[in-house]
Amino acid sequence: MPLGNTHKDLKIWGSIVEKTEKRLARWKAQYISFGGRHILINFVLDSIPTYVMSLFTDKLRRDFLWHGCIENKGYNLVKWATVLHRKDKGGLGIIDLRKHNNSLLMKWLWRYTEERQALWKDLIKCKYGEDGFWCSNISTDAYGAGVWRAIRNLWPKLEANLHIKVGDGKRTRFWWDVWIKQTPLKDMFRHLFILCTNSEAMISDCWTVQGWNLYFRRLLNDWEIERVAKLLEEMGDFAGTNTANDVVRWSHSKDGIFTVGRAYKKECTSQSSRYRSSSKNI
Repeated sequence: MPLGNTHKDLKIWGSIVEKTEKRLARWKAQYISFGGRHILINFVLDSIPTYVMSLFTDKLRRDFLWHGCIENKGYNLVKWATVLHRKDKGGLGIIDLRKHNNSLLMKWLWRYTEERQALWKDLIKCKYGEDGFWCSNISTDAYGAGVWRAIRNLWPKLEANLHIKVGDGKRTRFWWDVWIKQTPLKDMFRHLFILCTNSEAMISDCWTVQGWNLYFRRLLNDWEIERVAKLLEEMGDFAGTNTANDVVRWSHSKDGIFTVGRAYKKECTSQSSRYRSSSKNI
Protein backbone atom coordinates (compact mmCIF):
# COMPACT_ATOMS: atom_id res chain seq x y z
CA MET A 1 0.00 0.00 0.00
CA PRO A 2 1.27 3.50 -0.76
CA LEU A 3 2.12 5.37 2.43
CA GLY A 4 2.81 9.01 3.15
CA ASN A 5 0.48 10.37 0.48
CA THR A 6 -3.04 11.67 0.39
CA HIS A 7 -5.03 8.44 0.11
CA LYS A 8 -7.73 10.15 -1.98
CA ASP A 9 -5.23 11.10 -4.68
CA LEU A 10 -6.03 8.75 -7.58
CA LYS A 11 -2.54 8.84 -9.07
CA ILE A 12 -1.01 6.98 -6.12
CA TRP A 13 -3.25 4.00 -6.87
CA GLY A 14 -2.11 3.77 -10.48
CA SER A 15 0.13 0.79 -9.83
CA ILE A 16 -2.73 -1.16 -8.26
CA VAL A 17 -5.07 -0.41 -11.15
CA GLU A 18 -2.31 -1.34 -13.61
CA LYS A 19 -1.71 -4.62 -11.79
CA THR A 20 -5.40 -5.47 -12.02
CA GLU A 21 -5.60 -4.57 -15.70
CA LYS A 22 -2.55 -6.72 -16.50
CA ARG A 23 -4.05 -9.66 -14.69
CA LEU A 24 -7.25 -9.25 -16.69
CA ALA A 25 -5.37 -8.90 -19.98
CA ARG A 26 -3.56 -12.20 -19.37
CA TRP A 27 -6.74 -14.15 -19.88
CA LYS A 28 -8.33 -14.59 -23.29
CA ALA A 29 -11.60 -13.42 -21.87
CA GLN A 30 -13.48 -13.79 -25.15
CA TYR A 31 -12.94 -17.56 -24.88
CA ILE A 32 -14.05 -17.78 -21.25
CA SER A 33 -17.69 -18.41 -20.41
CA PHE A 34 -19.69 -16.12 -18.15
CA GLY A 35 -19.43 -18.72 -15.39
CA GLY A 36 -15.66 -18.87 -15.85
CA ARG A 37 -15.34 -15.11 -15.52
CA HIS A 38 -17.47 -15.27 -12.37
CA ILE A 39 -15.05 -17.79 -10.83
CA LEU A 40 -11.98 -15.79 -11.87
CA ILE A 41 -13.36 -12.65 -10.24
CA ASN A 42 -13.98 -14.38 -6.92
CA PHE A 43 -10.78 -16.41 -6.70
CA VAL A 44 -8.18 -14.42 -8.60
CA LEU A 45 -9.11 -10.74 -8.74
CA ASP A 46 -10.21 -10.77 -5.12
CA SER A 47 -6.82 -12.14 -4.07
CA ILE A 48 -5.48 -8.62 -4.57
CA PRO A 49 -5.49 -7.03 -1.08
CA THR A 50 -9.10 -6.33 -0.22
CA TYR A 51 -8.45 -3.04 1.50
CA VAL A 52 -6.68 -1.66 -1.55
CA MET A 53 -9.37 -2.93 -3.90
CA SER A 54 -12.12 -1.31 -1.86
CA LEU A 55 -10.61 2.15 -2.28
CA PHE A 56 -11.47 2.38 -5.96
CA THR A 57 -14.61 1.44 -7.84
CA ASP A 58 -15.73 -2.02 -8.92
CA LYS A 59 -15.60 -0.93 -12.56
CA LEU A 60 -12.83 -3.38 -13.55
CA ARG A 61 -14.58 -6.38 -12.03
CA ARG A 62 -17.95 -5.31 -13.42
CA ASP A 63 -16.66 -4.78 -16.97
CA PHE A 64 -14.77 -8.07 -16.95
CA LEU A 65 -17.83 -10.00 -15.79
CA TRP A 66 -20.25 -8.59 -18.35
CA HIS A 67 -18.06 -7.80 -21.35
CA GLY A 68 -15.04 -10.07 -21.05
CA CYS A 69 -12.43 -7.30 -20.93
CA ILE A 70 -12.09 -3.74 -19.76
CA GLU A 71 -11.99 -2.27 -23.29
CA ASN A 72 -15.35 -3.61 -24.39
CA LYS A 73 -18.33 -1.36 -23.89
CA GLY A 74 -21.95 -2.23 -23.43
CA TYR A 75 -24.84 -2.45 -21.03
CA ASN A 76 -24.79 -4.43 -17.81
CA LEU A 77 -27.67 -6.88 -17.68
CA VAL A 78 -28.20 -6.67 -13.91
CA LYS A 79 -27.43 -4.05 -11.27
CA TRP A 80 -24.05 -4.63 -9.63
CA ALA A 81 -25.68 -4.48 -6.18
CA THR A 82 -27.85 -7.44 -7.20
CA VAL A 83 -24.85 -9.37 -8.53
CA LEU A 84 -23.19 -9.05 -5.11
CA HIS A 85 -26.11 -10.76 -3.34
CA ARG A 86 -25.67 -14.35 -2.19
CA LYS A 87 -26.67 -17.01 -4.72
CA ASP A 88 -29.63 -18.13 -2.61
CA LYS A 89 -30.82 -14.50 -2.63
CA GLY A 90 -30.76 -14.11 -6.40
CA GLY A 91 -27.19 -12.86 -6.86
CA LEU A 92 -23.94 -14.42 -8.05
CA GLY A 93 -22.20 -14.41 -4.69
CA ILE A 94 -19.37 -12.15 -5.83
CA ILE A 95 -17.58 -10.69 -2.84
CA ASP A 96 -18.73 -7.22 -1.82
CA LEU A 97 -15.40 -5.48 -1.28
CA ARG A 98 -16.80 -2.74 0.92
CA LYS A 99 -18.50 -5.17 3.29
CA HIS A 100 -15.46 -7.43 3.33
CA ASN A 101 -13.19 -4.50 4.08
CA ASN A 102 -15.48 -3.42 6.93
CA SER A 103 -15.28 -6.95 8.33
CA LEU A 104 -11.48 -6.77 8.23
CA LEU A 105 -11.51 -3.42 10.03
CA MET A 106 -13.90 -4.77 12.67
CA LYS A 107 -11.28 -7.41 13.44
CA TRP A 108 -9.23 -4.59 15.03
CA LEU A 109 -12.18 -3.64 17.22
CA TRP A 110 -12.53 -7.26 18.28
CA ARG A 111 -8.82 -7.38 19.11
CA TYR A 112 -9.30 -4.23 21.19
CA THR A 113 -11.76 -6.12 23.39
CA GLU A 114 -9.51 -9.19 23.62
CA GLU A 115 -5.94 -7.93 23.97
CA ARG A 116 -5.88 -6.36 27.41
CA GLN A 117 -2.15 -5.52 27.52
CA ALA A 118 -1.23 -4.95 23.87
CA LEU A 119 1.03 -1.95 23.20
CA TRP A 120 -0.99 -0.74 20.20
CA LYS A 121 -4.14 -0.75 22.37
CA ASP A 122 -2.38 1.24 25.09
CA LEU A 123 -1.45 3.88 22.50
CA ILE A 124 -5.07 4.16 21.32
CA LYS A 125 -6.28 4.45 24.93
CA CYS A 126 -3.73 7.18 25.73
CA LYS A 127 -4.69 9.19 22.65
CA TYR A 128 -8.48 8.89 22.72
CA GLY A 129 -9.48 7.51 26.11
CA GLU A 130 -12.02 4.71 26.55
CA ASP A 131 -15.78 4.47 26.17
CA GLY A 132 -16.49 1.87 28.83
CA PHE A 133 -13.97 -0.97 28.73
CA TRP A 134 -14.49 -2.37 25.26
CA CYS A 135 -13.77 0.46 22.84
CA SER A 136 -12.05 3.82 22.61
CA ASN A 137 -13.81 7.16 22.62
CA ILE A 138 -14.84 8.60 19.26
CA SER A 139 -12.02 10.57 17.68
CA THR A 140 -12.70 14.30 17.40
CA ASP A 141 -9.24 15.31 16.16
CA ALA A 142 -9.22 17.19 12.89
CA TYR A 143 -5.92 15.69 11.74
CA GLY A 144 -3.93 12.52 12.20
CA ALA A 145 -6.84 10.29 13.19
CA GLY A 146 -8.33 9.21 9.87
CA VAL A 147 -7.51 5.50 10.05
CA TRP A 148 -8.65 4.87 13.62
CA ARG A 149 -11.70 7.11 13.18
CA ALA A 150 -12.79 4.95 10.25
CA ILE A 151 -12.31 1.81 12.35
CA ARG A 152 -13.99 3.28 15.44
CA ASN A 153 -17.04 4.33 13.41
CA LEU A 154 -17.77 0.63 12.83
CA TRP A 155 -18.11 -0.09 16.55
CA PRO A 156 -21.94 0.31 16.70
CA LYS A 157 -22.27 -2.23 13.88
CA LEU A 158 -19.98 -4.70 15.65
CA GLU A 159 -21.45 -4.03 19.09
CA ALA A 160 -24.93 -4.95 17.84
CA ASN A 161 -23.63 -8.49 17.29
CA LEU A 162 -21.77 -8.89 20.59
CA HIS A 163 -22.69 -9.69 24.16
CA ILE A 164 -20.70 -9.83 27.38
CA LYS A 165 -20.14 -13.05 29.27
CA VAL A 166 -20.04 -11.84 32.86
CA GLY A 167 -17.27 -13.06 35.15
CA ASP A 168 -16.39 -10.87 38.10
CA GLY A 169 -18.61 -8.08 36.76
CA LYS A 170 -15.90 -5.43 37.08
CA ARG A 171 -15.83 -4.50 33.39
CA THR A 172 -19.54 -4.74 32.61
CA ARG A 173 -21.80 -1.74 33.13
CA PHE A 174 -25.12 -2.86 34.58
CA TRP A 175 -27.31 -0.47 32.57
CA TRP A 176 -25.25 0.27 29.47
CA ASP A 177 -23.67 -2.96 28.28
CA VAL A 178 -25.32 -5.89 26.51
CA TRP A 179 -25.22 -8.86 28.88
CA ILE A 180 -28.91 -9.81 29.07
CA LYS A 181 -30.45 -10.79 25.74
CA GLN A 182 -29.29 -8.38 23.01
CA THR A 183 -30.42 -5.05 24.44
CA PRO A 184 -28.93 -2.83 27.17
CA LEU A 185 -31.09 -2.66 30.30
CA LYS A 186 -31.20 1.14 30.01
CA ASP A 187 -33.24 0.69 26.82
CA MET A 188 -35.42 -2.11 28.15
CA PHE A 189 -36.25 -0.23 31.37
CA ARG A 190 -35.81 3.41 30.48
CA HIS A 191 -37.84 4.83 33.39
CA LEU A 192 -35.93 2.84 36.01
CA PHE A 193 -32.65 3.89 34.42
CA ILE A 194 -33.62 7.56 34.82
CA LEU A 195 -34.48 6.97 38.48
CA CYS A 196 -31.31 5.06 39.40
CA THR A 197 -28.70 6.82 41.54
CA ASN A 198 -25.66 5.44 39.68
CA SER A 199 -26.19 5.03 35.97
CA GLU A 200 -22.54 3.98 35.46
CA ALA A 201 -22.58 1.20 38.06
CA MET A 202 -20.78 -2.04 37.24
CA ILE A 203 -22.44 -5.40 37.82
CA SER A 204 -19.95 -5.94 40.64
CA ASP A 205 -21.40 -2.82 42.31
CA CYS A 206 -24.97 -4.12 42.11
CA TRP A 207 -24.53 -7.81 42.92
CA THR A 208 -24.05 -9.27 46.39
CA VAL A 209 -24.29 -12.79 47.75
CA GLN A 210 -27.84 -11.93 48.85
CA GLY A 211 -28.84 -10.83 45.34
CA TRP A 212 -29.26 -7.54 43.52
CA ASN A 213 -28.85 -4.17 45.22
CA LEU A 214 -30.42 -1.43 43.09
CA TYR A 215 -30.74 2.12 44.40
CA PHE A 216 -33.21 4.76 43.19
CA ARG A 217 -33.60 8.47 43.86
CA ARG A 218 -36.96 8.15 45.61
CA LEU A 219 -39.52 5.64 46.82
CA LEU A 220 -41.12 3.83 43.91
CA ASN A 221 -44.81 3.86 42.99
CA ASP A 222 -46.71 0.59 42.68
CA TRP A 223 -46.39 0.43 38.89
CA GLU A 224 -42.67 1.20 39.16
CA ILE A 225 -42.26 -1.66 41.62
CA GLU A 226 -43.88 -3.90 39.01
CA ARG A 227 -41.23 -2.74 36.54
CA VAL A 228 -38.51 -3.65 39.03
CA ALA A 229 -40.08 -7.09 39.38
CA LYS A 230 -40.00 -7.42 35.59
CA LEU A 231 -36.34 -6.35 35.59
CA LEU A 232 -35.47 -9.00 38.17
CA GLU A 233 -37.37 -11.56 36.11
CA GLU A 234 -35.28 -10.70 33.04
CA MET A 235 -32.13 -11.29 35.09
CA GLY A 236 -33.45 -14.51 36.61
CA ASP A 237 -30.97 -16.74 34.78
CA PHE A 238 -27.96 -14.82 36.07
CA ALA A 239 -25.89 -17.21 38.19
CA GLY A 240 -23.92 -14.52 39.97
CA THR A 241 -20.38 -13.25 39.61
CA ASN A 242 -17.25 -15.39 39.83
CA THR A 243 -13.49 -14.95 39.73
CA ALA A 244 -13.13 -14.98 35.93
CA ASN A 245 -12.73 -11.83 33.85
CA ASP A 246 -15.65 -10.41 31.89
CA VAL A 247 -15.23 -11.21 28.19
CA VAL A 248 -16.93 -10.16 24.97
CA ARG A 249 -18.48 -12.85 22.78
CA TRP A 250 -19.78 -12.98 19.19
CA SER A 251 -23.51 -13.62 19.48
CA HIS A 252 -23.97 -15.72 16.34
CA SER A 253 -21.76 -18.74 17.01
CA LYS A 254 -21.54 -21.37 19.73
CA ASP A 255 -17.88 -20.67 20.50
CA GLY A 256 -18.48 -16.90 20.66
CA ILE A 257 -15.41 -16.10 18.56
CA PHE A 258 -15.42 -13.29 15.99
CA THR A 259 -14.01 -14.03 12.55
CA VAL A 260 -13.92 -11.92 9.40
CA GLY A 261 -15.91 -14.59 7.55
CA ARG A 262 -18.66 -14.62 10.17
CA ALA A 263 -18.88 -10.83 10.21
CA TYR A 264 -19.11 -10.71 6.40
CA LYS A 265 -21.80 -13.40 6.34
CA LYS A 266 -23.80 -11.55 9.01
CA GLU A 267 -23.55 -8.27 7.09
CA CYS A 268 -24.77 -9.93 3.90
CA THR A 269 -27.60 -11.64 5.79
CA SER A 270 -28.68 -8.33 7.32
CA GLN A 271 -28.77 -6.74 3.89
CA SER A 272 -30.95 -9.57 2.58
CA SER A 273 -33.35 -9.08 5.51
CA ARG A 274 -33.64 -5.37 4.76
CA TYR A 275 -34.24 -6.19 1.09
CA ARG A 276 -37.06 -8.61 1.95
CA SER A 277 -38.61 -6.04 4.30
CA SER A 278 -38.58 -3.31 1.66
CA SER A 279 -40.05 -5.72 -0.90
CA LYS A 280 -42.98 -6.47 1.42
CA ASN A 281 -43.59 -2.76 1.92
CA ILE A 282 -43.77 -2.26 -1.83
